[in-house]
Amino acid sequence: MKVITVGRNPANNVVINDPLVSKNHCQIIQDDYGNFSLVDNNSTNGTFVNGQRRQGQMRLNPSDIVRIGNTTLPWMSYFAGNTSQGSSATVVGNRGNERSGGRSDSPSPQKMPPNYLWQAIVVTILCCWPFGIPAIVNASRVQKRFLEGDYAGAEKASSNAKTWSIVSLVSGLVVLIIYIIYYAIVGAALFMGGY
Repeated sequence: MKVITVGRNPANNVVINDPLVSKNHCQIIQDDYGNFSLVDNNSTNGTFVNGQRRQGQMRLNPSDIVRIGNTTLPWMSYFAGNTSQGSSATVVGNRGNERSGGRSDSPSPQKMPPNYLWQAIVVTILCCWPFGIPAIVNASRVQKRFLEGDYAGAEKASSNAKTWSIVSLVSGLVVLIIYIIYYAIVGAALFMGGY
């Protein structure tokens, strides 16, 4: 049986440098028959499997996506090598990089891309709402797709939200410049006509 402990405490097999992760967050276990299970150690912010919060012990399938805090764990890779209870720790950093006793063949945990929601709201209100609405729609999809394990979809939604926010901002600035030029010309014409 292999037991992988996960949390912020340096004594864990997998150390997560994430403020939303508890010191001893969870355990991932492989029994002698090759079955996997996950045990949440009453963590503060919970352990999520396929986007749903799980408590206590549950069975894991190889395709299941495990997320704690802002980090999605490549948990199957922890059982691919010789990692077992008491072995060298795998450290997952704030930027999602992973290092494990010199090994670099494990996939990096995924980090949620920025959603640009506040930027989308600001440009929708202040600049150009027809382009701001798609920015808000895409921004609202980022977290949902990330929690579902659709990392490519989350990245695309993030990119679209950023693009539409920029388009809205630029459109608003162009309209503002046109208004300034228009009123400058009209004001100059009225001033000249007054003589």
